[in-house]
Amino acid sequence: MIKIGHNNPPNKKNLSMVSDEKIKEIVKDITKKSFESWKQNKLKKGIDTSHLLLDKIAPNERLIATIIQSLQTSLGQKLWEKLTIELASLNSFEICDKKIFQNSRPKTKDLDFLIDKWHSKRADGAKVSLRGYILELKKEIKKNQKKFKKIPKSKVRKGDGVDVWLKKKNKNYLLELKSPHINAGNGNDFSKKLMRQYQHHLFWDYKSKVKALVCIPYNPFDIPYEKAEKGRISPLVKNEDYLVDNDYWKFITGNGNAMKIFKEVIDEIKEDGSMYNELNDLIKNFQN
Repeated sequence: MIKIGHNNPPNKKNLSMVSDEKIKEIVKDITKKSFESWKQNKLKKGIDTSHLLLDKIAPNERLIATIIQSLQTSLGQKLWEKLTIELASLNSFEICDKKIFQNSRPKTKDLDFLIDKWHSKRADGAKVSLRGYILELKKEIKKNQKKFKKIPKSKVRKGDGVDVWLKKKNKNYLLELKSPHINAGNGNDFSKKLMRQYQHHLFWDYKSKVKALVCIPYNPFDIPYEKAEKGRISPLVKNEDYLVDNDYWKFITGNGNAMKIFKEVIDEIKEDGSMYNELNDLIKNFQN
């Protein structure tokens, strides 16, 4: 049976929510540290890509685009995960060892028929909850306990791991952080991935309480996210299969003003100007 591992115990000083001041302090600190880490890495490694055409006809613009893309990728991969872990640890969550999950795939196809069945049910775009799937999954695992005890563990498929694994009040949360800009068909892919994550976790303890979620840290659109990405995020159900923008950060921090505070911090960083100046200096360094 998989045991819950954690790197940090829950913070017992704050059992309700993370304060506005603490959110502001952590967001500013982690954002600046993430930027500095990226900058030092970029200075060390340099520009390691080239473009046959653009390096000749628009070398300066190509350089700037490459650096900005590198920064965007780095922050997208690391910033939100670091913020999630730091803020969640202040809101009574345990930060569990996700490496345990990485080796939790049961080496059997006996339950794949359930994933296929529910994938078909959800593929037409209708709002079909995964609660029925989870109930069926637990029932099958319970029924086959004697047989399944002999099944070995293996590594999860590439892309089926979790970014953050939290635990609170004896309930597990398997979080997959995603960019808000998703591709056509990603919703069906995410749906299947969530089902596999439930399977991997519950196979070893069908009585465990678990919630698998796709987490989208902000909404870049002027309209509600579920409307802007309706055809792409479907069949995922908002606030059941995925959390977006302030719904996500409220869940992590317990603070309903979390995203508002994030935006205030970003405005302060902009007004300060030091990060922008450092970015400009970095660009000049590579121009020379």
